Amino acid sequence: MYASYVDENYLPSLFAEFTRTTGIPVTVRHRPEPQIVSEVIEKRGSPPADVLLTRSVHGIWQAAEEGALLPLQSDSVTQFVPDSLRDPDGYWTAIGFSPIYLVCNADSQVDCDVVAKYENLGEPDFLSRLCLSSSSLAVNRTLIANLIADHGVRPAEIIVRGWIANLALPPYESEQELLQAIEEGTCAVGVVSRLALHRFRRPTVAAIWPQPGYSDVEAVGIGRHARSPDTARQLVEWLIGTKAQVAHAKGSGLYPANSEAEEEANRGMAASFERNVGIAGFNEVDAVKLAERASYR
Repeated sequence: MYASYVDENYLPSLFAEFTRTTGIPVTVRHRPEPQIVSEVIEKRGSPPADVLLTRSVHGIWQAAEEGALLPLQSDSVTQFVPDSLRDPDGYWTAIGFSPIYLVCNADSQVDCDVVAKYENLGEPDFLSRLCLSSSSLAVNRTLIANLIADHGVRPAEIIVRGWIANLALPPYESEQELLQAIEEGTCAVGVVSRLALHRFRRPTVAAIWPQPGYSDVEAVGIGRHARSPDTARQLVEWLIGTKAQVAHAKGSGLYPANSEAEEEANRGMAASFERNVGIAGFNEVDAVKLAERASYR
């Protein structure tokens, strides 16, 4: 497996159960997402990837678009993962999803409660009170790509320009820096992924998921040049099985793509998406250009 995980211990520990059950060892090659996606597309890795795992939809979408993945052809995937969390052409599936949250200081929950949707962040009430992280981060490219899908390019750009006009400070390089600013009261409200909030692990920050809610996904596909495509498919099917989904949700902070693995409090979230999450990959180029025009760095 080629995986864009920074933590090089987590996935091997997760796959230990798969190996105990099947006798199939899993070797994980950890690299930044752009690097592993490029290697899979250009067949530069040695050995070639049997499975590609990306922590955003953008990488897996690019690999599929460049013809670097094999069709999954798995009844288990289609049975357990909703259509909106799978590639419409059948080349990849989400194994978990990370909602894009609006966050505020826990002592000022009203700052979150008055925001009905992402678009509201450009309103005068948030002048010099909004903070964002860099537009180069996947969470923000996904957010803008979904705005484009909902409104079109030009209206989405006007929305983003409203956000930039309301910034208290220039965009932070990381989501963790943004969360610290929310905690300290430097910013009244911000936008972060569930993954970042899970890593932050402090009760000082409150979060809401506006509806319709946007989300990024962690996704897997089988490399076109896989040496063991059958066992690769077996690993993918294990990953979307209920037991592995529960374990992965606890370990990673993602919500499970398999609705049968959802906790009662989160029941129905996996099936709640109104459109396919792949739209973020489809609109990524437009999202990047929009951010540049809006001076969102």
